[in-house]
Amino acid sequence: MRLYHFLNEEYGLLAIQNKRLKIGRINSFNDPFEFLHFDTENYFTQKVINDRKKRANRKCGVICFSKNFTSPVQWAHYADSHNGICLVFDISEQHLLEVQYIEHRSCMDSFKEALELSVKGFMSLALSKKFQHWSYEEEVRLIINFDKPQIGNGLLFKEFNDNLRLKEVIVGCKKNSTNISHIKKIVRKNYSNVEIKRVAPSSNAFVMELINHDKLN
Repeated sequence: MRLYHFLNEEYGLLAIQNKRLKIGRINSFNDPFEFLHFDTENYFTQKVINDRKKRANRKCGVICFSKNFTSPVQWAHYADSHNGICLVFDISEQHLLEVQYIEHRSCMDSFKEALELSVKGFMSLALSKKFQHWSYEEEVRLIINFDKPQIGNGLLFKEFNDNLRLKEVIVGCKKNSTNISHIKKIVRKNYSNVEIKRVAPSSNAFVMELINHDKLN
C-alpha cells in the first residue's frame, strides 16, 4: 500500500540517513481522545479503558501515515508549514489499521461488545476510531508490537525493510533551490532508486500537486 509520512526537514533527513522512523507511543499522541472513542461517563468504563491504554502503551506503538499527500493542512501541521518533506512508502498491509472517523462517541453497548474481544482485538478497535474533524488526515496506522514490554517513554524506532520501503521523497512548496539541493544530495547518498519530487499549490483547487520534474531546481 502506498502511504505518506510528513516530517519537518531535520527529522525527515535523519529518517532518510538512519533508514528508520520514530515509533509513536500511545500515551504521547496529540489527540487527548486517543483510545477514548467509547462513552466514558461510567466509572467502570473509564477504569477499564485507562488500564488497557496503559498496557497497550507498554506493548505496542504506532507510526501514522496518510493515504495522500495533497492536503495543504497536512503539510501545514506536520511538515513545518510547507517547509518540510513527505516520505513516501510502500508498506505491507499485514499490520496496517485504517482509521474510521465518527461524529459521536461509541455507545456503552459497543464497549460491552468490545470487552469480549481479545486484548489485541480491543487495542485495534480502540485505535481505529477518531473524531470526524481529523478526517482530513486520511490516516492509516502501522501497529508495531514490541519484543518486550516498554517502561517509560524512551524513543523507539522502526527500521526500513521490505515491508516498509522508502520509494519517494516529496519536498514542500516553500523550499528554495539551496534547500532542495541539500535534500537531493542526502537522498542520493543513501538511496539509488528513490525519486525526489516537489509539490506546489494547485491552480484550480485547494490541494497540493506535484510539479514537473524539470521545475525541480
